[in-house]
Amino acid sequence: MTGYSLKTVLRGKTGKEAAKKFRAEGSIPAVLYGHKGNKNLTIKASEFETLFEEIGEHSIITLSVGDKEKAEVIVKDFQLDAVKKNIIHVDFFEIEKDKTLRTAVPVKIEGTSFGVKKGGILEVFMRDIEIECLPKDIPDFITVSVENLDIGNNLHVKDIKVAKEIRVISNPEKVVLTIGTPTKVAAPVEAPAAAPAEGEAPEAEAPSE
Repeated sequence: MTGYSLKTVLRGKTGKEAAKKFRAEGSIPAVLYGHKGNKNLTIKASEFETLFEEIGEHSIITLSVGDKEKAEVIVKDFQLDAVKKNIIHVDFFEIEKDKTLRTAVPVKIEGTSFGVKKGGILEVFMRDIEIECLPKDIPDFITVSVENLDIGNNLHVKDIKVAKEIRVISNPEKVVLTIGTPTKVAAPVEAPAAAPAEGEAPEAEAPSE
């Protein structure tokens, strides 16, 4: 997994008013849930948003806490502004390198399926797979090849191949994706004009004026 780093500042003030002030100054209030206790932090909004857009919720980040301390963390949770949809609070969870960790990893679809080439529709139901492994073994994503799937075929969690160091936690019977049948709307067919009954003369047209 690629290494990522982020600088933080310890904050003494907490509460809604303090949080508003930090946000107005371009920072995001955050909490580090660590082995030696929890710490209240702030992070530069622009730096975190750029990093978070790149890595999402699944990668390990090295936090610089203050001047000396560092912590290996993952994003445990985050809060969005209800209107602006920007991130206004982050919870970090400190990991231990020698202990297994459960986390969700994004699914990366590779190739174009045989069924899609025939007109089928790729439908994805799971964007992430939950796994358990040591922090150093967490992949950036799990690759899923769909090239051999035909129309009507499903790919289940149990069909996904991962490295031996990784244990998949998600329900093995859940459908990750399927190649659906294309839906075509037939054009309406006009009914032919009724033929006159046997022995009946066709209706004469009205004379033009």
